[in-house]
Amino acid sequence: MRKKLIFNGQSIVLTWSISYIVILLLPVVIGLLVYVESNRTLKEEIQQANDSLLKQVREVMDNQFKAMEQLNFEITWNVNVQELLYSNKYETYPKDLPYDTYQIAKSFSMYKTSYPLIDSFYVYLNKNQSVILPTTVRSKDFAYETLHQSDEFSFSSWQMIMKRSNFKGFIPMYRIGDDNKLRKTVAYISTYPFEHDQPLATNVIMIDQSRILGAIQNMEIFNKGHVLILNEQNQVLASSAEGTMPADFPYANLDLATNFYFKSNDGEKYEVFNIQSPRSKLKYVSIMPSTTYWQKASHIRNLTYLSMLISLLGGGILTFFFLRRNYNPVRRLVHAFSKKQVLESGKTYNEFHFIQEAVDSTLIEMADFKSKVEQHRHIVRSHFVEKLLKGKLDGKIPIAEALTTFDMKLDRKEFAVMLFVTDKSETFFDRITNTSDEEKWKLLQFIVSNVVEELVSQQHRGYVAEIDDTLACLVNLSMEDGRSAKEELLRIAGEAQSFLASTYDIHLTIAISNVNAHISSVPQAFLEALDAMTYKLVMGGHEILAYHDLKPHTHCDNPSGYYYPMAVEQQFLNALKFGELADARQILREVMEKNYEGTGISVSLTKCLMMGLVSTIMKSLNDTGGMQESFFIRNPKQLDRLMNAKTVQDMELQLDDMLAQVCAYTAAKRQHANSITKQKALQQLVEQVNTYIEHNYTDVNLNVTMIGSHFDRKATYLSKLFKDYVGEGLLDRINKVRIEKSKQLLRGKEQSVGDAAYGVGFNDINAFIRVFKKVEGITPGKYKEMIEK
Repeated sequence: MRKKLIFNGQSIVLTWSISYIVILLLPVVIGLLVYVESNRTLKEEIQQANDSLLKQVREVMDNQFKAMEQLNFEITWNVNVQELLYSNKYETYPKDLPYDTYQIAKSFSMYKTSYPLIDSFYVYLNKNQSVILPTTVRSKDFAYETLHQSDEFSFSSWQMIMKRSNFKGFIPMYRIGDDNKLRKTVAYISTYPFEHDQPLATNVIMIDQSRILGAIQNMEIFNKGHVLILNEQNQVLASSAEGTMPADFPYANLDLATNFYFKSNDGEKYEVFNIQSPRSKLKYVSIMPSTTYWQKASHIRNLTYLSMLISLLGGGILTFFFLRRNYNPVRRLVHAFSKKQVLESGKTYNEFHFIQEAVDSTLIEMADFKSKVEQHRHIVRSHFVEKLLKGKLDGKIPIAEALTTFDMKLDRKEFAVMLFVTDKSETFFDRITNTSDEEKWKLLQFIVSNVVEELVSQQHRGYVAEIDDTLACLVNLSMEDGRSAKEELLRIAGEAQSFLASTYDIHLTIAISNVNAHISSVPQAFLEALDAMTYKLVMGGHEILAYHDLKPHTHCDNPSGYYYPMAVEQQFLNALKFGELADARQILREVMEKNYEGTGISVSLTKCLMMGLVSTIMKSLNDTGGMQESFFIRNPKQLDRLMNAKTVQDMELQLDDMLAQVCAYTAAKRQHANSITKQKALQQLVEQVNTYIEHNYTDVNLNVTMIGSHFDRKATYLSKLFKDYVGEGLLDRINKVRIEKSKQLLRGKEQSVGDAAYGVGFNDINAFIRVFKKVEGITPGKYKEMIEK
């Protein structure tokens, strides 16, 4: 059992392990974050330090480079140099050129004194291919040999620099020093305007690289890495590196970032920083080995890793120890519960879930048991109250003992019974969805029972029981404040009725018995409440019916019964038979007013009156048609709704609805019978007219007027009736009969057309021919020819 729960995927051991690991990793993660932040801060500080040192280098070197630019400015704008280059004097006096050139060389010695940081300078003249040096003038070839000649810097390279177009800037060069040793130097080249596709002259001002590096050798950045000074074309003007720079150094990256990481082909890693001079456009670059750059950061990283390792090892040992220690009580609980709840084979479990399910299962079983006991006790108590109300208690068990059993106390002096009948609950039911009607009804009774018991128990004792869809409440009253018990019952009934109607839309009729002084009178009180409830039919719904108030009415019925004399019944019957709805409603209203004015008739007589009215309605239907077509056969639930009406008002509404339907039925039936009678009379008249025409068609005077006079009717009216029924007028009918008879005569060989015309009542042969052609489509002569053929 233990192994099964420890090593499955749902075990609490796994959850705890993950939790402990998360807790253990939290300081490790925090340490990593601290390390990352420290590393970032250290990197920023180192970058700021290097940037500051580079700015110092730039400031020192820019001063020297500024001196070179200043000297170039003074040489360029020297009056003698300007006259030498741009004056037309030498075209007239060419012999003055050497002298003037020498004078310029002597003046250059003054510049050498003024600019001690400048190692060498000269002006290259393209006009006469000579070089002006301080105190001397040399030819270009001799000048190259004494100043620059070396394998690293050829004559052609020197010439190319001297003849650049519109160039002004710093470039790396080589020069021969006073000790005849070749030195690396930084040269500032400045060309004069062009003439014949070549510059007039070129200024060359040089400072040795050793002088530049000497100016910055005491700075910390110089001692830790390499410092480079590059021109705009990324040519190295000066470098603190003794050897050559890595061949794969990414000079192009200098224009993209101020600092970046670089790894050479030999595996060496470097951190590169650079800044640019805004005036001279030179780049100052610091290249430091990563080992030097990250020395402090590596120390911090190593300490961080060591602390993490120690934390993980120590935390892992403590995690295992506490995990094992904390799991033991859980394992014992699971073992204890597993004796009662069987684990499914092959299913993984979480110990806490298993314990929770076991505890929940036990609690549910206890709650179900308690609920069943309470429900059973409530049902039994309700059954006891019902038997007490009906007077059917077992005499072998004392009432006091039974009351104690059901936790009931009836120790007050007065007893009464209240009955509650629901009149209207549709709105309440509509508010409850997804529930069966039976459950809705149970909920309604539960609400009413609780409300009534709560109201009664505020000052008295009350117990509710369900008896045949009616709720009965046994009330044990204690009237110690001088109030009337009847008024108290009416107050309770009124509050219950008002609260349930306003809060739940449950409308009740409440019946109240008389107040009795002993528990043995409870059955009598129950019967009194039932008698009072029967008056709901007469008094209407939503009422509070007190037996004491209704008792005088039970013995005041009219000795002659109810008001519904035969004459009134005959009038009612006639109105129904003829479908006179207004008259029928008026008679019904008068009957109801006569019977219910004043105190009204009893419930029994009310039912008899309703049966009498229904009987009259059925008689009217039988007089208008057979039972096969009876209204009640086609509307079987009409009588059911009337008989189930709970109040006189409901009965009157049902009767009114029935009157409307019955009158509509009898009126339609009567109208249909009248229509059939009229059709039969019209058919008989048409047949008589046809017979009269058949007998008198030979009469020359036979026409519509003659036929109207014979039947004692207006000729036009008779002709209209005939046409409406037959579809043709009387004159057309006379002509058709005469033509048919003439056709019979024309079939005889001895009969002429004139004989046939006079024989059927025509006194004009032309009129006969015209009518014959209209009816038959041909003349009578042609018809006779066709017959003879």
